[in-house]
Amino acid sequence: MARGVSSFERLFNPRGVAVVGASAEPARPGGQTIAALQQHGFKGGVYPVNPKYPEIAGYRCYASIAEIGGECDVAVIALPAAQVPGVIRACGDRGIAFAVVLAGGFREAGADGQKIEEAMLAAAREGSVRIIGPNCLGLVNLHARVYAAWGSLTRPPLLSAGPVSAVLQSASLGTTLLVRCATAGVGFRHVVTSGNEADITAPELIDGYVDDPDTRVILAYLEGVSDGRAFLRAARRALAARKPLVVLKAGNTEQGRRAAASHTANLTGDYDVYRAVFRQCGVIEVHDLDEAADVTLSLVGGRLPRGRRVAVMGGSGGAAAMFADRADELRLSMPPLAEQTLKVLRSCLPSLSSLQNPIDYTAGYPRPGPGLDFRQAFDAVLNDPGIDQLAVMFAAAGRNQLQVGGELLGKVAFSSDKPIVVFSGMTQEIAPEGLGLMREAGIPVVPSPKRAAVVMAKLADYAAALGGREQGSEPHGARTVRPPALPAGAATLDEHESKKIIAAAGVPVTRDRLVPVSATKGVLADIAYPVAVKIVSPDIAHKTDIGAVRLNVRDRAALEAALSEIVNNARRAAPEARISGVLISEMITDGLETIIGVVNDAVFGPVVAFGLGGIFVETLRDVSYRVAPFGLEDARAMTEELRARPVFDGVRGGPPRDLDALVATLARVSELAWHLRDRLAEMDINPLLVRPRGQGVVAADAMIVLR
Repeated sequence: MARGVSSFERLFNPRGVAVVGASAEPARPGGQTIAALQQHGFKGGVYPVNPKYPEIAGYRCYASIAEIGGECDVAVIALPAAQVPGVIRACGDRGIAFAVVLAGGFREAGADGQKIEEAMLAAAREGSVRIIGPNCLGLVNLHARVYAAWGSLTRPPLLSAGPVSAVLQSASLGTTLLVRCATAGVGFRHVVTSGNEADITAPELIDGYVDDPDTRVILAYLEGVSDGRAFLRAARRALAARKPLVVLKAGNTEQGRRAAASHTANLTGDYDVYRAVFRQCGVIEVHDLDEAADVTLSLVGGRLPRGRRVAVMGGSGGAAAMFADRADELRLSMPPLAEQTLKVLRSCLPSLSSLQNPIDYTAGYPRPGPGLDFRQAFDAVLNDPGIDQLAVMFAAAGRNQLQVGGELLGKVAFSSDKPIVVFSGMTQEIAPEGLGLMREAGIPVVPSPKRAAVVMAKLADYAAALGGREQGSEPHGARTVRPPALPAGAATLDEHESKKIIAAAGVPVTRDRLVPVSATKGVLADIAYPVAVKIVSPDIAHKTDIGAVRLNVRDRAALEAALSEIVNNARRAAPEARISGVLISEMITDGLETIIGVVNDAVFGPVVAFGLGGIFVETLRDVSYRVAPFGLEDARAMTEELRARPVFDGVRGGPPRDLDALVATLARVSELAWHLRDRLAEMDINPLLVRPRGQGVVAADAMIVLR
């Protein structure tokens, strides 16, 4: 509901909280909320609402919302679902802006619950009340001590205050994530469990966090979003505000892939779309609870690298090797150090040290000694112009040793703007002082070299996203082009019709001649050979599979034979198919086959896919994705993401390909897809032939499915 209160200020910082369904029994949801507000020292008004009690926990108890006399912005509703619509109506009458609905039993419970939810939302619209939930644990503002919540959000282990704000679509896994982050040293500002999101959604909350000046990092556990474009806007705003958005996304399997006519739809699963959105908007995706905690902690420090060049220092060659292996997988480089850096290291590290990157100073931790100056060594590496980040390994030494190391690295960190990541087996229980000193200095401490490499890669990814990626969604490719009028209703357009549409949008297509099946004999003059010959039918999507394509046809006799063969093959394989004719097309012999496709995703709208084309595209699945519309930079990034990217530079004596023309065409197709978004279901341009550099691209086949 994009209406009502436009700001979440009164939600996050309420002047008063009503608890409807308050209870004197501390185990009940309404009792837990009252106890949490009291125990954590909420400074605003607390208004229990329950006609059974004169007072609860020392607070006056009201028989109804209407009786509340003080300022009140939030109502926590701890009642069964059937009673909620009436309470929402009372909130509107009283001027309460926000309601937190704890109970389940709404649309997730079936038809009866759906009716209750609809009644609740109708009451909310009438009274301009915004709703968190239903079916949630509520929300917490650690700084203002607001606990409009129940369950695990109100019980130990308690969270500490900090600059991270979280939105969690799962109460159970979400609170597990919070505890894991808190254990790693992450402090929180706002935490909202969004539940069913009947009204206020995760993208709206992310948007609210972007506007909160004291939120530095945003953490989200998402199972999915209902309004993909709202998520795009919120994520782009977060990137523009330099507030990292860390997302742990669940439900990433391919089992939900829909059956469809085009190659592209068969290639595109739900997770492919989310991953494309994350890349486009600079979202930092993490894949498990540990990674979420590590990366969030590292971002709180605020330091970002200028590139992907990493130095490693420590006393374990094995740990360094493990780091190097993972770093290589993550496209981090470990370059040689500058000669000036090596000169400094020779003067201040143990004589047996290996000074190649990774640097092995033969000690499990930085220790004092004659001729040793680890502070100087760390400073020298961080000052090396060829290094962007520093990873330091601390062995599982004693408590005092780690404290010495923590003090040293803390001083180093405060004198450099480059990120430092420590990997160590030391735990909070064993060495709280040393770990605390490093965290105060903004140095994340993770337990393994591989996890350190992941953190450093994520920092580099985010820095790259900040460093000039196009963020606008305005048209880039075909702004003035308007494709021809489309036929009414759902339809699959044949190759000839589809090519007309993409050509009108500026996509180069082959020179074609459409020949009616009944009149092939008289129209074969003036053909420039070689040619390709294909059946034209809206009912035959994969022509090659049924023998309805002939390539490299070199003379009239071969052409006449090909025409007869493909018509007969088509009629035999698909006797009910409508055949519009046969297409005779110029034969492009120097093109590299690629595919550009579009599916119209129910959540995010048109999604463009790109990969190597031809008949093997579904087997190899080397495909990149972006949500339309996008510009040249995202289009170029799509080509760079392919495993087969070196093919475009020329292999085994082949010529380099016209990447500039390919990139421009990708952006142009994205604009066409966006323009047709209300009618387009799917589109395939397969193959799009990428010719040698300077010679452009040509679409040799196309199919458009309208809805």
